[in-house]
Amino acid sequence: MDGVRKARRIQKLSVPLAVGGAALLAFDAGRRLFRLARLFCPSREPVISWNPEDYGLPKDRSEEVWIESADGQLLHGWYCTAEHPIASGLYCHGNTGNLTTTAHVMPPLLASGINILLFDYRGFGRSSGRPSIHGVISDTIAAARFHDRVRPKGLPSILYGYSLGGAVAAQALRHHPFDGLILQSTFTNLPEITRAAFPRLPLHRFTGRLFDTAAIVQALEIPLLVIHGAEDEVCPVWMGEALHRVCGSADKRMAIVQGGLHKDLWERDAESLVRAIHRFAADLPCTARPPAMDPDSAMLDDLLRFARRRLRRV
Repeated sequence: MDGVRKARRIQKLSVPLAVGGAALLAFDAGRRLFRLARLFCPSREPVISWNPEDYGLPKDRSEEVWIESADGQLLHGWYCTAEHPIASGLYCHGNTGNLTTTAHVMPPLLASGINILLFDYRGFGRSSGRPSIHGVISDTIAAARFHDRVRPKGLPSILYGYSLGGAVAAQALRHHPFDGLILQSTFTNLPEITRAAFPRLPLHRFTGRLFDTAAIVQALEIPLLVIHGAEDEVCPVWMGEALHRVCGSADKRMAIVQGGLHKDLWERDAESLVRAIHRFAADLPCTARPPAMDPDSAMLDDLLRFARRRLRRV
């Protein structure tokens, strides 16, 4: 009889446990789907074309490049050089479109004296694969390593992130060194930007603690320049002010564009931004070096790349 009672108790408990487990799985799946749907809105089509000249970039100073990520994705990019460079930067674009969506920003950045490596994350533009949170961070690290190979070694390196690209850049900075960081129209963390976008809904509970830019900036030691629009309707200006305030670097600067929205800062006041970025780049020391890779790891990396290429051909 005791065995029968125990079996019945277990049977009674199994139903709520199964329901609870299914609810937890559904919650986690909903959270993941919500994050992906809100974070990534890629496009495979260019704004005008895939020709850098159509966006005001000089033909003789613009080069198409392809970057291989750690897991074998091929990332499309452009490396553009300034006429008189004082620094070289890796540009991480936002969550929509592809590299042509922000290509119009490249000419004024070149005018500020910065070479620019502009690239697409996986699933964006001509890059292979599908976007994912960890994937775009891995892509940025791969692009950072590629940037170190192509940039002039005597110039300081800058990591430039716009909107979601700022959050991605901050995560990549934990794995690859730069001499300076520029964050334009970047949010503090996912829960706060979700609460700002949906103030009457508890959707921030679905986001998790990923992309906590404020926490990374708080421990920052390299110079930081924060650029933000005073009337940003997507990432409120208080987020940019908070990133500047909590930054742990001794050299932190902020440029607020009066009347600026989320996407129109360069159209509204390109001249002031060029001056601010030029001053920031001119003051940077050239100290960061990529972490050394031991010979065994380098050989393994080469073998994995070779195997991936052969599999793609098959």
